[in-house]
Amino acid sequence: MPNYQPSNINDMPRHTGDGGNSTVYAGSAAITANLTTADKVRPVFIPGGNKAYRVAIRNTDLDSGTTLAVNIGFSNVDGTPGPSATAVASAVTTWQGAATTIYELMPPVTLEKDAYLEIVPTVGGIGTGTVHGRVEGEAIGIR
Repeated sequence: MPNYQPSNINDMPRHTGDGGNSTVYAGSAAITANLTTADKVRPVFIPGGNKAYRVAIRNTDLDSGTTLAVNIGFSNVDGTPGPSATAVASAVTTWQGAATTIYELMPPVTLEKDAYLEIVPTVGGIGTGTVHGRVEGEAIGIR
């Protein structure tokens, strides 16, 4: 069960110039083998104390014309229970080849601990490539 981790986990957050507490976290994860339902793709690391309200994902064609269904959500870095594993999208979500998909999170998801944007296939995939992700939100601090 490989976990595909973000390549830039130590990058500093990108604060917007005039957005007050607005933050953007971006990253990518390289898929090196065909995906299985036991894999976890984690393209973005989000520090604790953030409220996520928008997620954008862009991936290469990981299903070669078939339907690759995934759950998209968040998971705590330390493995403790946290935000919903399907907070962003449920298994009916399919990845499109070389497409950017943007999800508005209503209500926003509060991440109290360091977390990953996590994508878990519900069916196997074919092909390799890179998954890019971006999480936009608000820095609210750990409560």
